[in-house]
Amino acid sequence: MLIRRGLALLAFLVVFVTSLAPGASPARALGDRASKDDVASGAAKACGGLPRFSQATADAIMAGKLTISPFPTVTIDPAKSGNINWSQNPFHHPTWQQDFQAGSWIEMLIAGGLAGGSGASAYLARAKAITQSWLKGVAIGNRDPQVLICLSEGFPGQAWIDDQVDASVNWLASHWQGAWNHGLVQDIKLMRIGCAYLPAAFGADALKWRKTAYSQILSSFQPNRLGPSIDASGVANEQATGYERFVWDLWQVGQPELAACGYRLPATITARIAKMAPFLADATQPDGNLAQIGDTYVEPPPALPRGTATARVAVFAAGYVFGRSQGGQNGTFYSLRFGPGRQVHGHNDHMGITYYSRGRNLIVNAGHTGYEVSPYRTYIQSPQAASTLIAPGKSFHASAATTLTGDAVKPRSQYFQFADSAFGGPRKRSVYVHQGPDFMLVLDRDQGAAAYQQLWHLDPGLTVTTVTAGQAVATAPAAPATATSPAFAATALTIARIPLPGQAIRAGSTTVVKGQANPYQGWVSRQALQRLPAPVVIMAGQGTGTALTSAMLTLITAAAPGTRVTARVVAAAGHDVAQITIGTATIPVNVNLSTGALG
Repeated sequence: MLIRRGLALLAFLVVFVTSLAPGASPARALGDRASKDDVASGAAKACGGLPRFSQATADAIMAGKLTISPFPTVTIDPAKSGNINWSQNPFHHPTWQQDFQAGSWIEMLIAGGLAGGSGASAYLARAKAITQSWLKGVAIGNRDPQVLICLSEGFPGQAWIDDQVDASVNWLASHWQGAWNHGLVQDIKLMRIGCAYLPAAFGADALKWRKTAYSQILSSFQPNRLGPSIDASGVANEQATGYERFVWDLWQVGQPELAACGYRLPATITARIAKMAPFLADATQPDGNLAQIGDTYVEPPPALPRGTATARVAVFAAGYVFGRSQGGQNGTFYSLRFGPGRQVHGHNDHMGITYYSRGRNLIVNAGHTGYEVSPYRTYIQSPQAASTLIAPGKSFHASAATTLTGDAVKPRSQYFQFADSAFGGPRKRSVYVHQGPDFMLVLDRDQGAAAYQQLWHLDPGLTVTTVTAGQAVATAPAAPATATSPAFAATALTIARIPLPGQAIRAGSTTVVKGQANPYQGWVSRQALQRLPAPVVIMAGQGTGTALTSAMLTLITAAAPGTRVTARVVAAAGHDVAQITIGTATIPVNVNLSTGALG
């Protein structure tokens, strides 16, 4: 039941502050054509189905215990009476509290009661006690109205619960959260509920719910403060690859439900939804997982329509670049971030890089651990958790947009240049990616700060084995074949500063941090509540002259351990040339320090 469970999967970014629901009042007239049977039938359709009965789960609730994944089991009803303290939050975590107060877990008792058997009456009695406590103790905005309808299936025709439905759904209809996934979940719920009942039900509110949902859906694709919910290229405004998947999944359920109720979407909107599939394909690494960008766990893309193509290089105006070489799971994949300032489920990761090669994640973002309100969550969202350039001690401006100022895509190389003022002064990053041999050159230019740092977050599976003034080497052992992946050879990742003309890299300029707690640095989170110590290579530079300018040129490449890797810059007419040697191949790359052009 994706839609009904949708809110439990979302970020807890908005906490409803409402008064408690008013006391029960007579239900609005159902309309002349709406009988009790119609209402019962409508409730079953609106619910969408109770959970499959699990006696173990139901008996745990009867014993006063509750398990909300991924959290441990806790006692929520020590008296086993159903009179629950709804303000409790034993993990001090907004996701647990949201799922607890939404109430869908009570449905297991309803499922047990309707399944029959010797314990059925006890299950229903406890469900009634808990539901009555829920109606009194949880603000109307924190209760899921679809859950309320599902619970009512255990008590057909009983006014104490039936009379709450109209007010609960009306609250949802009048408190739209806007053009992002929360608003879409609301609209699909409203449409499902409104279409489950006859239009005249609840004094014609059922028809109003349908129309409200449809109107809000249409408006979400118009210009607004968050941008359209999905742009013309099929990119959701969530700034997270995982939420691109979530919104896609919502629409795979929502589109047919709208059509079945007589509310077909315009072709311009369905075209945008369809374009989400290529984006998700482009954002998928060779290992079959989405690039972990924004509030995204390590997860695969959804099943996409047959024939969905993957581009070798894809650039999306919303702020993503994805590129890949040939070579299947052993190939190279990279992502780059730019675009509007952080919003919704995005992180402050502009100019950030991820790099996958030789069957492994190598350079990563710090990831996503859930929606806890904590210093760690602040770190995960910060520039310090991305593989980007920062200016320690300077104020960071999360609203600053990063612009793609130049690009060139060729058969064996790609070049991108970005610019912003997120740390006050002009910050510019140029990225050159080469295939065959595979490597990346990154040129960072900044001004206005006394110190700069390139941060390179490494996958937890890497071990840093060598650190010098301007270089770090990290290795990973060979990996055997599995049922889902081929064998991968041992790998050495080289990250090397290349001295520019007249530049000397000071001793101690390159350091490594792993698992630091104050302040947080050197962590990766792949799943909820997970924190894995992981190395971060920090390459420090200094601002020089009256403008405090800095330029840092860095090579990133992965090869078999022992492979010769060298890099140097030599002067040429009108520009410099970086000579990159990997094994027996030497590749010249033009470097223009004035314009930032590479290649």
